[in-house]
Amino acid sequence: MPRSIVFQVTFAIGMALQSAPAADPEEVSAAGDDGSVVHDLGELVVVGTRTEQRWIDAAGTTLRADSEDLLRTGSQDLSGFAKYDPTVSLPFDFSSGDGAFGYGQSGYGSINIRGAEGNRIAIELDGIRQPPQYVSTSFDMGSGDGAGGIGRDYFDPALFDLVEVLKGGASALYGSDALGGVVAFSTPDPASMLTGRNAGGLLRTQYFSANESIAGQVGGAVRKGDTSVMLLYAGRHGEETANNGVEPPNPADFTSNSALLKAEHVLGDHVFRLALEAFEREAFTDVRSAASSKFPVFNDYVYNNQLLDRQRASLKWQWTPQSESAWVDQLDSHAYWQHAGTVSENDSASKPFVIDGVPIPGTERPRQQRISFDTDIMGLSSVARREFGGSGRVTHAGMAGIDLSLESGSNRFTRLDSGMSDDVNRTSFAPTDTIRTGVFLQDEIKIDGQWFVTPGLRLDWQGIKPDPNQAYLDRLAALGRFGQEPPTDYENFSVSPRLNLAWKPTEIVQWYGTYAHGVRNPTAEELSMVFDHPPSGGNPAGALTIPNPSLEEEQSDAFELGFKAEGDAGRFQASVFYTNYRDFIENGVPTGELDDDGREIVTTVNRGEAEIYGFELGGMLEAGHFHDKAEGWQLGLATGKSIGNNLTDDVPLNSIEPWKTAGFIGYEDPEGRFGARLSGIYTAEVTRVDDTTNQGAFFRPPAWFTLDLAAWWEPTETVAIHAGFNNIFDEKYWAWGSVRRGNGHLGGNATSDRSTAPGRNFSLSFTKTF
Repeated sequence: MPRSIVFQVTFAIGMALQSAPAADPEEVSAAGDDGSVVHDLGELVVVGTRTEQRWIDAAGTTLRADSEDLLRTGSQDLSGFAKYDPTVSLPFDFSSGDGAFGYGQSGYGSINIRGAEGNRIAIELDGIRQPPQYVSTSFDMGSGDGAGGIGRDYFDPALFDLVEVLKGGASALYGSDALGGVVAFSTPDPASMLTGRNAGGLLRTQYFSANESIAGQVGGAVRKGDTSVMLLYAGRHGEETANNGVEPPNPADFTSNSALLKAEHVLGDHVFRLALEAFEREAFTDVRSAASSKFPVFNDYVYNNQLLDRQRASLKWQWTPQSESAWVDQLDSHAYWQHAGTVSENDSASKPFVIDGVPIPGTERPRQQRISFDTDIMGLSSVARREFGGSGRVTHAGMAGIDLSLESGSNRFTRLDSGMSDDVNRTSFAPTDTIRTGVFLQDEIKIDGQWFVTPGLRLDWQGIKPDPNQAYLDRLAALGRFGQEPPTDYENFSVSPRLNLAWKPTEIVQWYGTYAHGVRNPTAEELSMVFDHPPSGGNPAGALTIPNPSLEEEQSDAFELGFKAEGDAGRFQASVFYTNYRDFIENGVPTGELDDDGREIVTTVNRGEAEIYGFELGGMLEAGHFHDKAEGWQLGLATGKSIGNNLTDDVPLNSIEPWKTAGFIGYEDPEGRFGARLSGIYTAEVTRVDDTTNQGAFFRPPAWFTLDLAAWWEPTETVAIHAGFNNIFDEKYWAWGSVRRGNGHLGGNATSDRSTAPGRNFSLSFTKTF
């Protein structure tokens, strides 16, 4: 673009958005940067640089939603924060329609950012790395979509104070697994409930018709002198999520409980914060889709119980010295421990054979299975920040940090089956310790108040140390001629650079370009995975997964160019992005060999090259800026499209979501008493699909459009009522991220009316603060 045109565009948009000073940096709002959930200006963004910055100052593309956004959009589960974002989604695993895979309902197994998902997305809660997605008991490993565990949804969204998403490679700040982006969840601190008082409380109840669930939160906080304490509880109970087809969903019910205790003490320049959290969710599903499937291995009943739990304890120390001679402006240190576990118990049975109308005793087939995964992590991190050069043309905002963690992962798989030999411990990967050590540096260099150069660099060492138990050694020995020596240590040193360049010709306009190198080390599971598959549609003898201890890290190079503008009239952002991925780790890849029983031998390999590119465009206008009578009215629009290609095989990437556009018109009372928003989502039909990862052609969802209405009313300063009416037109549609999952190992396509998204539904919540 010629320089004169750049100046013309910058000047025109700047004049359109500004007729008064830019938003005060201290005004914090709760909006996404794509225009999808926006109601204030001047928000602070942390995830992009691990330092608080105004949205207009932060290079790159982020999504941001706080607790008020989740309330106003009627979020009933983890996916609510991304509902109106064009390039972030949460694929949902429905109960399997496969008669031999009744335990395959794992809910939200991952978070998809611009087509990258699973363990290529780093997930943090209050700065603590969350467990990986496990795949070793999945029958859909080949496409990278299935999950053998319960996924990565260890949360009750009612306890989220803030959700931030950084789109694109972020390993320079967050290390391995941030290949495709970062999702950072935060829970509230005592100050958020006290709001300047010495005591405060919260009482909330919510109802969601989509799954007949009732949720409640209750809590309180007190402050005495320099010490404050907060206790918050959240619980919910519900049933299966409704669909919009003639074939009903599998009956289910679930209950979750979550408790959070936080304490804070201020001692001069020091702040100490203690956090204790416990979460559990129990769910039961009558998997009728498996018992009545095309190939009903267990045609009497298939029942599944799932239990998920997570506990953590953490201590944070923040030092903000008041002395000008101090070597640091702020030092944040964090020590933590977390345990997360999942258990899936499956009880199935087939009816006895019938001859001449008479059941034959002893021919029935019962099966009981229990699969568990446990992940424990303890760690320490510290980040120092310092600004210098404040009186010259060039200033610096430097940051340096260190991350240390030790993660232990293990699993157990027990099967009792009258149709085959019993297994008291079908361990699918060796118990393993993963050690991570990372050091990172970043410097935001500001030149003449307009040019910003921000280089960053992270050095990581990761060691994976398996400690095979006897059960795993027995599994190796059972591989016969494909057996191998026990797994050895994996070690890898990686370098992850990043560079942000930005130009701000005015306070409310920014042009930027970013580059980031991403890495993902193999998981402990991927290095030592062993699993034997029952007979399948592709191979009637079944398949056998053998370990590959020679895996290497995945790598990515991500580029983005963008433009931002923000003023009293609203905000606007446009960006284009391109990411090249190399050495993708792919599960379930055939080796071309068969074992002595005719089973296909598959393994995990680094395989090939891929690319994902696309664009995002979004904005919001405050209509009252243009006419006094329109004060309070807002218009917003966000659209984004990603295109992904497997460059090695010259086929599309199935993890890419279709083109999505979201828009809204809303009104907020200038006095803050009430408001409403009408939001629409249009998603294009799915056309680019690689059918080779499925046994049969994938179902390709057609285009769909939904319309939602959300309203809120605060009759007093301490009472708030929120209501939502979703899918007003009762549109029947399928989400691509869901229908491409869970087809199982018996072949064909499990997609049906059972996997349609909910039809017309509503939500209602009542909040009382005191």
